[in-house]
Amino acid sequence: MDDRRPRVVRGDGVFLYEETGRRYIDGISGSYNHCLGHSHPALTAAVKQQLDTLVHACNIGSSTGLPETLADKIRDRLTQTGLTHTFLVTSGSEGVEAALKMAWQYQVSRGRPQRTQVVAIDDAYHGCTLGAMIATQRAFINDGALPLLGAYSMSMPAPASLDDLPKWQTLLAEHESEIAAIIVEPVMAMAGTRQFPDGFLRALSDLAKQYDIPLICDEVYCGIGRAGSFCEAVAQGAEPDIVIFSKCLGGGFPITAVVATTAVVDSFATHSVPLFRHGHTQSGNLLGCRAALFILDYLDAHHCYETVALKGARLLQRIREDLPTADGVISIQGKGLMLSITFESSQACDRAQLAARRHGVLVGTADRHLKLAPAFTIHDTEANELAERLVGAIRGTSQ
Repeated sequence: MDDRRPRVVRGDGVFLYEETGRRYIDGISGSYNHCLGHSHPALTAAVKQQLDTLVHACNIGSSTGLPETLADKIRDRLTQTGLTHTFLVTSGSEGVEAALKMAWQYQVSRGRPQRTQVVAIDDAYHGCTLGAMIATQRAFINDGALPLLGAYSMSMPAPASLDDLPKWQTLLAEHESEIAAIIVEPVMAMAGTRQFPDGFLRALSDLAKQYDIPLICDEVYCGIGRAGSFCEAVAQGAEPDIVIFSKCLGGGFPITAVVATTAVVDSFATHSVPLFRHGHTQSGNLLGCRAALFILDYLDAHHCYETVALKGARLLQRIREDLPTADGVISIQGKGLMLSITFESSQACDRAQLAARRHGVLVGTADRHLKLAPAFTIHDTEANELAERLVGAIRGTSQ
C-alpha cells in the first residue's frame, strides 16, 4: 500500500479528492480551520465579491471599514465581558505574539517594566514563531531556542482538580514582581483535547486579577464554535483580559482577532505614542475580514454553537462505544467537534493515523494523541462514515 500523503486537488464539504478521484474524509478540517467544510459556495461567493472589489489596502494609511465592522461584530458577541477592542492580524502565532506584547506594554504603562515573565501550562501549544514559543511548552517546538525562551518563560502543571489552585496562588505571590501575563488554552488541543476541572479557569481569572496580571486565553483552536461556544473562556465563567480567535474565524482564510478589555487598551494612552505598538502590512487583510464576517453571521443564523455541541457529543459516544478495548488506546475525549484518541505510545498513534489514511480518513497527531476536528456542517451519515472508517482502521492496527 502506498503510504505517501495524498496529493489533494479539490475539496467539497467534508471531503478532499486526489487527482485520481480517490476521496478522503477530512477529519481534521485542515488543522481545525474549515469550520464550514471545503468550497462552501456562499463563503466562496462572499470572498470572490471582495476579491473583485478590493483585495488589499494597508490599514496604516487608510481605512476600508471592513476591519472596523468585524471588530464591532466580535464586540457585540462579547457584551458584558469587558472585551471591547479588537486588533486584527493574520496567523494564530502572530495573535499570540500580539497578545503578549499587549501584556508587556500594559505592565510598562503601569510602571512595572520588570514584569516580563509569561506563565503557561506544561504541554501547551501557543504557536511556533519565536515570540509565541515563549508561551509554548513543547520540547518538539522549542528545541534550539531554549536559552532565549527560558529567560521569559515559566510553566505550571496542568491542573488535575481545584485543589491545585493553591499552587498557582503560591506562584503568583512569590513571583508577582516578575510575571507579565498568564496564558492558557481553555481546551488544550495538542495535549489530547485536555479540559480543565470545572471552575478552574474562572478561579484562575479571579486570582490573576488579584495580582493585576493579564489572563490571556488562547482560543485559536477551541474558539468560534469549535468547542461548542463562541468564546470558551467566557462559557467557563472566566473573565479574560485578552482572547485570541483564529482558525474557525476565517473558515480557512487567514484572519486572527486579538480582543482585549478596555482596561488593557486604555493603558496604552499613557505612552508618549498612545497606541499599541504592533502591526504588519497584512494586518486586517480584507479577504480574511470578509470571510470572518460571513462566518460569524452563518454560525448565528444556523445555530451552529448548539449543533456543534450535539454533533460532537454523538460522535464521541459513537467512537467510545465502538472502540472500547482496542489495543493501545488509553482514552477517548472531546468537547464539541474537537476530539482526541490517546494511545499508549506515539508510535501506536502514528500507526493509527497511517491506517486511517489508508481507510480514506485524514486525521492529525500530536505525540500520543490522534486528533479529530471535522467541519461543523458534517451530516450524520458523514459522521457515521468517519467513525466507522476510523474505528475500523484502529482495530486493524491491533490485530
